[in-house]
Amino acid sequence: MQQRINRSSVVLGLCMLAAVGSTRFYRVNISSSVPRGVYRLAPVLPPVQRGTLVLVPTPAVMLPWHSRWLPLLKRVEGIAGDEICVQENRLVVRGDDFGPIFHEADGKALPRLEGCHIVQAGEVFLASRAARSLDGRYFGPVAVSALLWQAVPVVTW
Repeated sequence: MQQRINRSSVVLGLCMLAAVGSTRFYRVNISSSVPRGVYRLAPVLPPVQRGTLVLVPTPAVMLPWHSRWLPLLKRVEGIAGDEICVQENRLVVRGDDFGPIFHEADGKALPRLEGCHIVQAGEVFLASRAARSLDGRYFGPVAVSALLWQAVPVVTW
């Protein structure tokens, strides 16, 4: 006799997989800012290139919206010399539109960039095209030295 697996069992199983899989060497991603999946963690090797997926500690200004204990997984979209602009409440990186910049989340005002900035040597700019991504549009560039790991996709969906 075949037994049906209910939805709550699947969700519980995925949560357990995420807890077990999010170890020092692997990370399970269930957020939409990068593809969902399992990532192998590797040291960040300079120079960091555009498109590299990295883990970074949650910036202090983002703590009202994201846990201190779960580093952010983001894509490097800006490197030294790249121009980052806020134009008409939209993020523009190297002339490419990365979507809107929201004024609030969970009823609290979000910090955000203003005007145009050039990414400096020793910094990267992290961004996503996903709606409502908590990324550099709210906390600005981050130091390369602050990057915890490079995330290499193992399997994504």
